[in-house]
Amino acid sequence: MRNSLLGAAKPAHGLEREHPFCLLCAKPITHPICPFCISEGFFTWMAKFPEEFRVCDKVRGFLSNHRRFSGGVRCISCHKKRASVCPKCFTNFLYQKVKEAGLGVRALLEFLFIFNFDFEHDTYSKELEHLGGF
Repeated sequence: MRNSLLGAAKPAHGLEREHPFCLLCAKPITHPICPFCISEGFFTWMAKFPEEFRVCDKVRGFLSNHRRFSGGVRCISCHKKRASVCPKCFTNFLYQKVKEAGLGVRALLEFLFIFNFDFEHDTYSKELEHLGGF
């Protein structure tokens, strides 16, 4: 009887500890770029707008909340296991913050051309079509 209980507490292998699904949409993370790497490019892009601090503070809040999660997929950019949210969900969050800041149609179009991870065209890229981007 003792031998059967020993196998129950066996440590998981490295791949079994990873959480390959997005914490927001629960779909598999197929393009593992972590929010931290995407946000570096976003912060650089936002630097040319006067509303930068207001938008970037909200993004930094999101990032600080996600630093606690471990077991994400390994990011193809920084090689750290920090991809716990898929790029589509994270860029959708960024898009909503840019839209809320009222940066204008030109900024929204530019954002959608640079940071578009909506490959299925079922969320924010629909707005790109309405704005005349496709």
